[in-house]
Amino acid sequence: MEDRLILYRKRRQRRQEYKELAAKSCYGVMIIMIALAGLRPLMVGQILSRADAYSAVGRLDESKRQCDKALLIDDDSSRAWCLLARIYKVRGDRQMAYGAYERAVQADGENGSAHFELGMMYMDDGRYPLAIPYLERVRRLGPDKAKGDRFGRNSYHQASLYMLALCYEKVGDPTKTELTLKEIRVFYPNCGNPEDHLLPLRANHLTR
Repeated sequence: MEDRLILYRKRRQRRQEYKELAAKSCYGVMIIMIALAGLRPLMVGQILSRADAYSAVGRLDESKRQCDKALLIDDDSSRAWCLLARIYKVRGDRQMAYGAYERAVQADGENGSAHFELGMMYMDDGRYPLAIPYLERVRRLGPDKAKGDRFGRNSYHQASLYMLALCYEKVGDPTKTELTLKEIRVFYPNCGNPEDHLLPLRANHLTR
């Protein structure tokens, strides 16, 4: 009887040790997962910085590989999809560029550059009604959120207003055209007459 009691106690002790070991293992896994989740944005950011650098010197294949690496880590990286779209666009693969831009704007509704560039692609293809929603999104983001990184602080917002004015002209909506021109005068009073800025845009899109 005593031997059975001892055996029973040993079994209970082993079960308790197993439970404690399992609990520690689960805790360790949770710590690792939390650490990886915290490091993921940093890792993606570093990879995409390399992708930007490669793209800037024309090494598009290497830039694309870096984008693919970033998307393996975070498939919802709007920045990665946007950069990938630019690569496809430069290569002349417009269908793939459209798809990548769509993923970029779906992943981040406040990615002003992705919305603007997608809208511009539709305009370049003469598909003005399809361009309007994306340019309107940049417009709604406002000057602070739709900052540009190449032509000035408010470039995307300002440019979106001019492009919207042209789009509304193309689709035959004079009321919205005039309202957009008024908005340009309110936000950018030092830029002169908006009509003067629209003249070269109209000429560029004359045959589309």
